[in-house]
Amino acid sequence: MDEFFDDPAGTIETYIVPEVAAQPLMFNDAARQPFEMPIAPNAGVTVLVSAEQQQRREKLREVEEERIKLIRERDQEERIQKQQRKEKAQQYLLQFQTQLKSDIQARKDANKQAQELRSLNKSQYKNSWDQIAQNVALKDGEYPGEKDVTKMRQAILNKRKDLTK
Repeated sequence: MDEFFDDPAGTIETYIVPEVAAQPLMFNDAARQPFEMPIAPNAGVTVLVSAEQQQRREKLREVEEERIKLIRERDQEERIQKQQRKEKAQQYLLQFQTQLKSDIQARKDANKQAQELRSLNKSQYKNSWDQIAQNVALKDGEYPGEKDVTKMRQAILNKRKDLTK
């Protein structure tokens, strides 16, 4: 089982510097209060690295730098594309708003003209029964239906005559 954990490049030898090993404990015995001691990684430990391990580390560092560079380039491309989409959307929105405003103005103008025509048609008739008589076939041969509408026709004519007197 020890062979499984062995480094194929060789063993790493470590040396402990005696000055670091003689550091005081975490608590000061006199005051019994904690004090801070700077802790640095591999403080006082010298690590010897083989040439193969150093080459692997350099290669990994280069691969990592290339990956980071590629990620940054992709990120920059995404930002550019996002900015282009925003500009395109702003242009579309501006075009849509101008078209909407022109459509609204055209509808307002058309409604105004239709209102003027309705007001002219209203003033054309003296009373509402004149307008009804205009829309109803009052002569005997004009009515296309099968039912007898002479009584209705007579009632409309009488009402119109009553109002015009």
